[in-house]
Amino acid sequence: MKVNIKVVAEKAEVSTATVSRVLRNYPGVRKKTRKKVLKAISDLNYEVNAVARSLRQRKTYTIGVVVGNVLSQFYSIIAKSVEDVAHKYDYNTILCNGDDNPEKELRYLKVLKASRVDGIILTPTGKNADYINWLINSDTKVVLLDRLIDGVKCDAVLVDNENGAYKAVKHLIDQGYRRIGIINGYVDRTTGRGRFNGYLRALKESDISVDESLIKFGNFKKRIGIDLARELLDRPDRPEALFVANIDMTLGAIMTIKEMGLKIPQDIGIVGFDDSEWALILDPPLTVVSQPVYSLASTAAEMLIKKINGENTSHGDKPLIVTLSTDLVVRGSTRRL
Repeated sequence: MKVNIKVVAEKAEVSTATVSRVLRNYPGVRKKTRKKVLKAISDLNYEVNAVARSLRQRKTYTIGVVVGNVLSQFYSIIAKSVEDVAHKYDYNTILCNGDDNPEKELRYLKVLKASRVDGIILTPTGKNADYINWLINSDTKVVLLDRLIDGVKCDAVLVDNENGAYKAVKHLIDQGYRRIGIINGYVDRTTGRGRFNGYLRALKESDISVDESLIKFGNFKKRIGIDLARELLDRPDRPEALFVANIDMTLGAIMTIKEMGLKIPQDIGIVGFDDSEWALILDPPLTVVSQPVYSLASTAAEMLIKKINGENTSHGDKPLIVTLSTDLVVRGSTRRL
């Protein structure tokens, strides 16, 4: 006799729906019931036919994740967090490294669509709005992570970038710094734009004039942090402190500071956006804006799976936008001696 889910349910004396919930590791199944189902599966040597199940249910139980740069600690945590949530619901994940490149991003989105994933979590470049709108209109479930896209109505999970940057720069001002440089990322993306706005707001509230020569824009990668920090610190009128708008550029900036023989905070104060284990072992430890990276990704994954399962996350025609708070963690790199 061919063993199918109905046979398992009969042996375990439960419904086929209960067997399905156990197979997909859904919460809410009593421990005793779960044990009976698992024993029936084992006794019958039942194996799930994933292809048949996906055809029958029109689901592949797979989600795609497109991140900006897999070499970045930030995106590594994002990928791991999404995978943790997906595993809890018995979903598989396909990780794609978009590399903050619009062409690569578009290619991977097309690959994921062709692979019939049930949904996509995307940290967008902002350059593929038309295709992403087409995905949404063709009933591919999409949740944006960390950034919004102009012209795309889509559920998203973000952090409060502007207030995080504001707190960082306001802290530097409160410590007595006045010439404060910024090494920022792309301002055509909501992360970079929000962090730049926070920098400007802190200066304005303290009646500090904006010095265009202290403002540098890059691409959120370590190499640009190295180069832009050198441009700022090679000046005879170099800044007294730096606000660096992500952890990878912060590492690059610190490498330049050390290479130039400057001391933190005696010669230059520094605050980074996002935290890292290496920030604690610096001498002195690095002051940072800490963002809840794990919660950022896990919230997006939970939201996506709810959408896949037919739960309405939006409010009328408005998408659900969840914005998480940041914390300023003050350490030794900004304490004026």
